[in-house]
Amino acid sequence: MVVTDSGSIQYLVLCEAIDAVPQMYGQLVIPAAVAQELSHHEAPPQVRAWIKTLPEWATVERPTQIEPTAHLGLGEREAIALACELKATQLLVDDRAVRRIAVQRGLLITGTVGVLEAASQLGLLNLPAALQKLIRTNFRIDADVIRQALERDRLRADF
Repeated sequence: MVVTDSGSIQYLVLCEAIDAVPQMYGQLVIPAAVAQELSHHEAPPQVRAWIKTLPEWATVERPTQIEPTAHLGLGEREAIALACELKATQLLVDDRAVRRIAVQRGLLITGTVGVLEAASQLGLLNLPAALQKLIRTNFRIDADVIRQALERDRLRADF
């Protein structure tokens, strides 16, 4: 079971890789504040449609306690709190500041590209195609990260 922040789940939906999540992690827990963000009228239509008709392997939950962290949004704080509370396998998050705090709390983290790479390793998707779709969104990432992921994928294919 994994917990997600809004960014990772949004981009997995947009690059059509969301169906790999249950095969990799089983259950996906979406914090209530993140579900609200994904339902917002400014969220991409595909994301709003997905959150409106959640698959059975995804649930929306509220943490029992949220730490006040001034520079993080409510969705990010709920994601960290739920991941700790539920003893999640990983927290899906891309934002560096959130990742740093999550690691300080002892959480294992991965981001959108990490999920895509892992799904590719399991034969669940084609990494170059998924990364191309990701690049076409407004996802912000250093080109070196994409290049390195593609290189690792190429090396795995050579074995």
